[in-house]
Amino acid sequence: MSFNEWKFADVYKEKVDEDFYDPVKCVESSSANGEGMLFDSVSRIMRAVSVVEKTSGDIFRVESLKRRDEIASSKAEKCIISAVTINYVELERGMVLFKVNPYVSAFYECHRKINPSSPYKIERSELPECIRGLNRFVDAVREWISSGAFKREMSAHVRAANKNYSGLLSYIDSLFARYSRLLVLRVDFSYGKGRLEVEDCSRLSDRLDALRIVTKQISQHRIELIDHLKNKCPELGMVGYVWKLEYGREKGHHYHMMFFLDGAKVRQDIVIAKLIGEYWNNVITQGKGVYYNCNGNKAKYRHCGVGMIHYSEAEKLRSLKEMAAIYLTKADRYVSACMPGNKRTFGKGNSPKVGERPVGRPRAH
Repeated sequence: MSFNEWKFADVYKEKVDEDFYDPVKCVESSSANGEGMLFDSVSRIMRAVSVVEKTSGDIFRVESLKRRDEIASSKAEKCIISAVTINYVELERGMVLFKVNPYVSAFYECHRKINPSSPYKIERSELPECIRGLNRFVDAVREWISSGAFKREMSAHVRAANKNYSGLLSYIDSLFARYSRLLVLRVDFSYGKGRLEVEDCSRLSDRLDALRIVTKQISQHRIELIDHLKNKCPELGMVGYVWKLEYGREKGHHYHMMFFLDGAKVRQDIVIAKLIGEYWNNVITQGKGVYYNCNGNKAKYRHCGVGMIHYSEAEKLRSLKEMAAIYLTKADRYVSACMPGNKRTFGKGNSPKVGERPVGRPRAH
């Protein structure tokens, strides 16, 4: 199950690019970080997983690395070396903030026990011992990921990620079964740079303490925002919502949220999303927050799953369910934000009650 073979790797890669909106300058900007959401480390490990799973026996041989007095590695050897030479200290720091998939955990634990070296960074006389260490590392990883315990863990991990996606699809279907037209908003909510810092803590124990404080606060902010929209803004006609908590190197903790409004009652999705974003900035976070109005930049998305959608518009529905919904849920196959106490990082509203009559004109069957 290599990185390149996973269906939703592109969704994970997209999340490395973080969009921002500066409410003071009224300017949109973006930031790309190759190690955002541990992308570089995880991708190198997952490529190495493919090699380990498809081979048997020793991958490294001294003779293959000593051609014409130069180290000339095979493709398989380079893949493993790439995974061996990631910064495992930084990975460990990141694993406080992220729940990583079981393959990454396996590589981390085997690396910690064996501590293999790169053949490119040692003296020629040390090469034979280096090769033996690399083969021991591969054997240890291979044994770990072939165990029954690992396979059960991996199955549970994938099942949990798929459960969120399938649950979201069912939720969207239930809303369209009740409402013929929905105004779909997507707004990203975060905090200004330096407002809620966890990265600056050097000791893991300090980082965990900071994480507990920060996640408690941001959870409360989410609850307050949704409560306000549900109970104090009846004119919005909000009939559903979805939220996903993530962590980025530049944006820190942030929410991707999707709101479903009764399309028979409201229009002007860009204006409404802007008002919600400003309420987050000015009221919920008391000036500490920032937001990004995805509806205000529909042209950016090749498959736009936001705006006004009628239940009969197959292409728009497909974009909502196969693109926007995947974006909210599928990166969890690789990493997800870590919440102390196993608190949720994904949630949605309640589906309409079974038996409620659809709103709008009678539908053609």
